[in-house]
Amino acid sequence: MNIHSILYIPQPKANAPIRLVCFPYAGGGASLFFPWLNLMPEKVEVAIIQLPGRGTRFSESPYESMDDIVECIYRALKELPSKELIFFGHSMGARIAYEITLRIYHRKEQLPVHFIASGSPAPCVRSKKPPCHNLPTEEFIKHLGTLNGTPKEVLSDPQLMELLLPALRADFKIAEGYLNTTRITIPTTITLFSGRLDDINTEELEPWFLLFQYNRDIVWFEGGHFFINENHSELISALKKEIMNCNSLDLI
Repeated sequence: MNIHSILYIPQPKANAPIRLVCFPYAGGGASLFFPWLNLMPEKVEVAIIQLPGRGTRFSESPYESMDDIVECIYRALKELPSKELIFFGHSMGARIAYEITLRIYHRKEQLPVHFIASGSPAPCVRSKKPPCHNLPTEEFIKHLGTLNGTPKEVLSDPQLMELLLPALRADFKIAEGYLNTTRITIPTTITLFSGRLDDINTEELEPWFLLFQYNRDIVWFEGGHFFINENHSELISALKKEIMNCNSLDLI
């Protein structure tokens, strides 16, 4: 496990007291969060999870289990200089972030001061969709097109898709098999982000609030599951508001 390449900090800020750790959705890479870098408050350093099989780790084999992903990210976080942590995860990224938060909690270490779960049903909610990771290539690519998370020019490039498919299938296999019914209340704060047109309903979101001691709200955005890409400015405004509202942090 390469713990040094899994966590990418494009613009290190040694004096920033806060580290915003961003976890992408299945198949997503660090570049998803590059537009955020110059939009965050000066006191916030952005760290981005870069899983193998994409971006600068394109040639590496993807992880095949949630445990491998979580252990590698956990160890990488421990090696960084200490800062207050805020976790933001979208879709599968939210579940990875939750598993890391659980690991931190069980090992009695410093928890993130805020957790933002975006575009994700609660960990205890079993997926209602049939698995797609093992579909034949043509059907799998067609399915990816219906999700609107992969650019059409990428989906229509057979050579590029041949290179991307192993990481995409591995991510979807992990996401589709994920379920955690643990009922531990983590003593930190959570906010939920969700798209109004996403097929994740309120009943699937609300169990998140049982897993954290301090709950804010569900922040709704126009768009579907990938509102994170569709409503960039609104999302950034909401994210900055959540950061500013962290009671233990003085960002003003």
